[in-house]
Amino acid sequence: MAESAGNLETEVPWQALLGYLNFSEGRPDGRFQAHLDAAFQALARQGGDPLAALVVTLPLQLTALRDGGVSAFRQVAQAEAVVAVTLQQLLPAYRRHHADLLAHLDDRELFTPFFVARAFEAVLLQGGPWTEGKRIVGGALRRLNDYVGHRPIAILETRPRGEPYDHERVRPVPLYLRGAGVAGGRYHALVTRALEVLAAADPNLRQEAQFDLKLLDELAFDPRAYDHGHPANRRPNYVFGEWDPHHMDGQGRYRRFVVRHLVLEALLDRVATPRDDQDPEELLHEAASVLAGIVLMASGISGSSATAHDSTVTLKTLVERIARYRDAFYDRLIRSTTGPHGERLRGEATATRQPFGGARQHLNQYIAQQRAAQQQERHLALMFAEMGYPEASREHAAKIPTTSVRLLSEILIRVTQGQLLGERGDRATAAALLPEAEDLIKRGIHCGAFADPWNILGFQGLFPLFQAREDSIHDPRIDELLDAVERLFDLYAHLMGEAAGAGEADLGRQLADGMRQLAGWWDQFASVTVSDVRRVHGGEATDAAEHVAAALARWHEQGEATSGLAFWRQHLKAFTNPKAFALVVDALLRKQDFRASMALLMNWLGHAEQAPLEDGDFSFHALALRWMAAVTAANAPAGQEPAPLLVEKFFDHLEANADENWDVPTLEVADAQEEDDDEENPYGAAYEDVTYEDSTDDGGQGAVIDDAPPMKEFALEEEAKRLEKRLRFLSTVARLWEI
Repeated sequence: MAESAGNLETEVPWQALLGYLNFSEGRPDGRFQAHLDAAFQALARQGGDPLAALVVTLPLQLTALRDGGVSAFRQVAQAEAVVAVTLQQLLPAYRRHHADLLAHLDDRELFTPFFVARAFEAVLLQGGPWTEGKRIVGGALRRLNDYVGHRPIAILETRPRGEPYDHERVRPVPLYLRGAGVAGGRYHALVTRALEVLAAADPNLRQEAQFDLKLLDELAFDPRAYDHGHPANRRPNYVFGEWDPHHMDGQGRYRRFVVRHLVLEALLDRVATPRDDQDPEELLHEAASVLAGIVLMASGISGSSATAHDSTVTLKTLVERIARYRDAFYDRLIRSTTGPHGERLRGEATATRQPFGGARQHLNQYIAQQRAAQQQERHLALMFAEMGYPEASREHAAKIPTTSVRLLSEILIRVTQGQLLGERGDRATAAALLPEAEDLIKRGIHCGAFADPWNILGFQGLFPLFQAREDSIHDPRIDELLDAVERLFDLYAHLMGEAAGAGEADLGRQLADGMRQLAGWWDQFASVTVSDVRRVHGGEATDAAEHVAAALARWHEQGEATSGLAFWRQHLKAFTNPKAFALVVDALLRKQDFRASMALLMNWLGHAEQAPLEDGDFSFHALALRWMAAVTAANAPAGQEPAPLLVEKFFDHLEANADENWDVPTLEVADAQEEDDDEENPYGAAYEDVTYEDSTDDGGQGAVIDDAPPMKEFALEEEAKRLEKRLRFLSTVARLWEI
């Protein structure tokens, strides 16, 4: 132990390190950052957790300097406070702040030497009094969380701030800092060699890639788990990284480059598992060369400044240029590699048809395997959640680091459990799950795991990959968010109806208040104004649920057995949408009131123009089939007609209320007739017997493309919607006869 302590004294300049903490105001200092890195590496060589050892060692070294008579350390109050606040308050607070987003990383991966150095700087910038821990930690957190990556923000009148949510911003983990060098650790050799390759690259090529080493103040990795389902993944080279657009100097030039953690792990994977005939040193050189290459590729997409790309630049033109300088970069590297290694690389390039094919193909395969694993485990986690197997769902969600899968599966677990508990009559326990699911949805939005609902309106359901409008794609996360929110509204409505039917007025009011609050929060995003996304309106859902609950409550008060068809006729005016009809029919079927449920189904069918027969999960067809299956499978409840008579009446009423839906539809597309221009053309005689030859051969009948007549709507598109509804009904009739 004494020998280890002696090594620490000689390997680490503690006086300089602690002097910075005692006297600095937080201005970054490369020497301090390098000293802290040296302390981490020295403590790591002793075994154990270097961060935990630092928590103990720094106060001991500070005390030794003060008691040793060093004049500069007679007063050490600032250093003592900064060490305590940073290591014992700020880092745990950072963990809590990103409990969802960074749950997949342990402290050794996250709190690296340079990360802790940035944490110290953030605390020092807050200034004294050093006893105000809450103020200091809050300000330091805001200072640390300064990165979000490619995150389109919709600027709306209702959201003027136009900023990402607080929990979306993270602190990239620094790998290299100007003035301090490359941090020690498992990425040290890879990053050091990659920077050397970039420094030796052709300056003209670096300029074309918009990568200037003189402007690189920091190279860091994104600590967030890479989500292959995120639409940003469709952005070329996004998986490799980008210049941080929010970290720039006074001239608008970006100064921090962020690579993906996934890429570093993929490149090291090949180095760490060499075959018998492979030299690890050669593999390291290849990995570093590929890392340098992908940095140049990613730099070309993001650009080196805020003015690098204007709105006329598209991804298509960028990708073509990037491919050219990428190939030139790798070809030059291969030519400059001599000896057996160079010969092997050139032979490998011929065999794989690309330079550095071994390392690049390994990188692509590693990423593809991760993508396949994520898709598989995600599907299984969500499937088990919907089936009602929470432990199995969590087991599969835990196999992948993606935050969105973990949170979405937890939401579905609670929704499914709520449905099952409601069916078993344990409505109070089911109701307690609703706020939990709602909180998970909001947490997913606030940490960036789910789509930002403001962007539904702001970008019309699309996700911009680049400045040009043509480079926008559909955001599938919006569909997932809408589905989760709609499931929550449906569960609220279901439990409200069940509570009303059981006479549980207090629980019903509690559920109604919760659903109204959820609707107020959701409807502010105005997603229903976007025609291309699924319609989920909280206010409408709540109104329907309250109308249904009120009707069921009165049904319960008057006595279920005595409330006949006349009772439901009095409440038909409140049923104006599929959800209201479906909720009441579902409740009546659970009570085996076949006459009343049949009457409501027929009324719904008769008002199909006002209340469509299908709206998401609320379907006339599903309930009609369920009614028929229940009637034919069960003995007639007391006071109700025998099953054969009910079935006969059902088909009679079905035909009577179906109107035109009962008949086989015909195709009703009118033949388009073009109108002749009867006006006499005064110049027509000059063009008689003259033929026009289209020299552009573009299919357009005009000098320019805009001269072409506008495309007419395809008549069958609208007709197909009508036919689909009619055929869907006839298909249901056929299935009813089969039962």
